[in-house]
Amino acid sequence: MAEPDEGGRVATRAFALAALALAGFLVSLTPVARSLDDSLLDVEWRLLRKFAPRAAPDDIIIVGIDPATVSSIAEPPALWHEAMGRALTRVAAARPRAIALDFPLPERSYETIRAGLDQALYSGIAAAARSGPFVATLNIDPRTRSAKRIHAPFLALLGDARLAIGLLSRDADGVTRRFSLLLPTEDGGFPTLEGRLCRALSRQCNDGLIHYALGAPFRYVPLKSVLEMKDAALLERLFRDRVVFIGETQPFGDRVAVPVNLAGWEGAAPDSPAVVVHAQALRTAMLGAAPAEASRPLTVLVLSLCVLAYLMRDWRTALAVAGLASIAGFIAALAFLRDGTYVPAASILFSLWLAAGARALVAWREGRGRVNIQHSA
Repeated sequence: MAEPDEGGRVATRAFALAALALAGFLVSLTPVARSLDDSLLDVEWRLLRKFAPRAAPDDIIIVGIDPATVSSIAEPPALWHEAMGRALTRVAAARPRAIALDFPLPERSYETIRAGLDQALYSGIAAAARSGPFVATLNIDPRTRSAKRIHAPFLALLGDARLAIGLLSRDADGVTRRFSLLLPTEDGGFPTLEGRLCRALSRQCNDGLIHYALGAPFRYVPLKSVLEMKDAALLERLFRDRVVFIGETQPFGDRVAVPVNLAGWEGAAPDSPAVVVHAQALRTAMLGAAPAEASRPLTVLVLSLCVLAYLMRDWRTALAVAGLASIAGFIAALAFLRDGTYVPAASILFSLWLAAGARALVAWREGRGRVNIQHSA
């Protein structure tokens, strides 16, 4: 009689293990698991940024449209033709590696307001285009989800090869953790700002997760300083052989939520200027540093190993092992991320604690059963 009982217990345990593993796998497919994975990833990036940052060349700099710049230019931004044209000419003369303009280009001519405005901006764009790779962003109309119009002479000068979509990817919680080199369109696809620049500058471009522990925080030069600077040698020291991003760096405009703010002139903050995130995405893409996500079979294998905690005889030991394994698992995920592999850990940790909790529940039920038998006797 003992053998059938033992066989039944083995079958029950096998069924329990399979059910626990299946539950963990199904949880991994839910939005809740994705949200928890994203939150854990944010913590991992902050820890790596603080304790194990990865070195990267100091070859990207930002020219920022900050509050001081806005105050120093008499015209509204839509009429910054002369200021932006002069800034582009000065940056181009400093022989940068590339220039990225993350600023809306005019949709029409403003010559009726003041003669020479269009020509001033046209001259700056032409100078930037002659200096090397130059990319300007297409602005997307949120109502129609189509690109806003650019005044025909500027569009003809730029052509498709110098235009890119300036959108950033955002996860369900609004945080930007990933980037794409190409966004799908009705005609197939169109490059993003970092995608267009990376293809022009590097042979090893890949997209995916933005590496928030890569390189030093970015420096910026106010656009106002570029316009006022008279020393050409100083401009060359700032910009020569660097990728120059020109974009907004104001505290309350064109910002996105991020795990780590890499604007070196700001303190820790939950958001960052969009131009800084574009710059970090380009840095990640050019260095081929986007972490690869662990394959689904590997995740399922680790998840299946975690449910073995259910087989432990003592439920206290199972819970203790679950606690220690959770800490060890997080440290391992951190090490994998540092080495270039992202391991989503939420479903793995859920499976581990589910197995330990199930073992504790079984022990409690067995204890109650023994008490009831003793009372019956």
